[in-house]
Amino acid sequence: MIWDIYTREEKNKILLKLLIHVCKADKVIHEGEFSYLIYVCKSLQIDPQLIKEYAALQDVNEYLPQTENERMEVLYHLLFAMNADNNVAPEEETIIFQLAFKLGFSEAITHDFIQLMKKHTLQEIPSGEMIKIIRKYSN
Repeated sequence: MIWDIYTREEKNKILLKLLIHVCKADKVIHEGEFSYLIYVCKSLQIDPQLIKEYAALQDVNEYLPQTENERMEVLYHLLFAMNADNNVAPEEETIIFQLAFKLGFSEAITHDFIQLMKKHTLQEIPSGEMIKIIRKYSN
């Protein structure tokens, strides 16, 4: 599919756009969210200056991955970005639900992930809790 013809760099830039879209849902990119975006840029070897450029975008309508592993990786990043400031805003929840649906995830699994994020800071998420949620909904 279209996602498969993108280069690794193009995929990483799409991920950054999505993360920024989540972070600015409540009208401001908080310090913790900005730190997470910088971390992602460094990890994915993307120019951090793109944060400013992508933050100016009003809407993000990108092709998304099709494989389960890539879709889950994107969802994890979206959830972490949402919780990077240790505050899950209702606007962020709405965007997470929309993007998770586009990625092919059910409302139920998305709800469980969001509830997990609301209960814990990123540093406090018990290891294995996200895997438990995935197993709960796996066939």
